[in-house]
Amino acid sequence: MNALILIICAVCFNFQDSLEKQLEKMVWKNRVVVVYCPKASDAEFKLQKKWLSEVGKEVMERDLRVIDCVEANLSADDALHLKERFKYTPNHFCFWLIGKDGEIKLVSNKPVKPEQLFGLIDSMPMRRAETGKN
Repeated sequence: MNALILIICAVCFNFQDSLEKQLEKMVWKNRVVVVYCPKASDAEFKLQKKWLSEVGKEVMERDLRVIDCVEANLSADDALHLKERFKYTPNHFCFWLIGKDGEIKLVSNKPVKPEQLFGLIDSMPMRRAETGKN
């Protein structure tokens, strides 16, 4: 499953486009998790990646895409977009869930367990319509 998550990340984040453009392209198509950390070696970042890699099938079923934003690898434009749109503070882990409507649905400064993430997504009206549950 680790490879599956890496493929999802690579597919959803085209390095030719800015973070802002990538997010714009996913509106009404995908839910997006943005995971920010100062360094890829951060323990919280590794834990979040591990948890998401263990539930690859459920990630795909929910049209969920994961974008990793490691401060050391961000362009100046992407860092500015994160600061302006997400109001994040550099130097600590942050997690955002963005709905298909492009709105932020969840913000956390610690890793989010898959069951919490999926519980929130599955309670959303759009997801309930997708699964035929009312």
